[in-house]
Amino acid sequence: MFDLRRLRLLSHFASLGTVSAVAKSAQLTPSAVSQQLATLEKEIGMPLLERKGRQLTLTEAGRALVSSAERIFAEVERAKTELTHLRDGVEGAVQLASFPSVSRLAVPQALAFCVNEGRPVEIGLHEMEAHESLPALRRGEIDLALVDEYDPSPALVEPGTEFTPLFSEQMYLVLPTKHPLARPALPMTAYAAEPWLTCQVGTLCHAAMVSACVGAGFTPEIAYMSNDFTIMLAMIEAGLGIGLVPAITIAQTRYDVRCLVLAERPLRRRISVAVRSAARSRPTLRRLINAFTAVTANLDDTVRLGTTGAGPADGGRVTALHH
Repeated sequence: MFDLRRLRLLSHFASLGTVSAVAKSAQLTPSAVSQQLATLEKEIGMPLLERKGRQLTLTEAGRALVSSAERIFAEVERAKTELTHLRDGVEGAVQLASFPSVSRLAVPQALAFCVNEGRPVEIGLHEMEAHESLPALRRGEIDLALVDEYDPSPALVEPGTEFTPLFSEQMYLVLPTKHPLARPALPMTAYAAEPWLTCQVGTLCHAAMVSACVGAGFTPEIAYMSNDFTIMLAMIEAGLGIGLVPAITIAQTRYDVRCLVLAERPLRRRISVAVRSAARSRPTLRRLINAFTAVTANLDDTVRLGTTGAGPADGGRVTALHH
């Protein structure tokens, strides 16, 4: 018998191609991954990896085992579900990872949708960013993850994980209302000397903001970092800096700020729900994914300032910012 956690590492190696990439994905050291894979080889009784030149590759046995891995994981997920039914008479709580702006918008509505459908879902909610939730999803610590990504970055690809797109939204450059640069037709470089607010280092949001500035020709001076956009808006209103904020957060709050659109290089945030491929057939997970899809179905068209029925205290004024 072999350990399923080691089998997951082998499956990740097949997808990612290197031990170092697997280590980063699994939040382990490369030596720990190598030790786990070596132990798996002993458990199987056959070599699963071989070195060809400087590259480590799967042996025929390794490829055969990986080809069966997803079926094994799916059967384990089904067994867990059946055992929970036998023990509790219900499927059990869904462990859901999300982040503040989308949690406020989508989680209560999705749960209410399930209640209205006569099939309520119990959840345990964990506040996590995508760089935290996707590894936790792979490790089986959570069941579903609401994640964000940013254009023009390519769509997230994770081994053994399926993504269901929900909606996308505009990111606005937000400044204090009376800021001297809170006006249209300025190049992005006009903001190069301003203090910037962004999400924490390591998040996709932080990387997207820095990339937008670097693409315009400067490296931003980051004054404050927070993963909560409402805190970011409050700090901008207080005159502590400027930042890129998604439409959802602006529409849900009423801060005295000015919102500008990056016209030539518009930045959008994409929201999706992620699930382990092996667990996608669980009825409760399917219901919750369907609920998130239903309650966010029209957001691509409605989450814009001035069309949501809410907005910043200045009326949601939006002007084009060219750079």
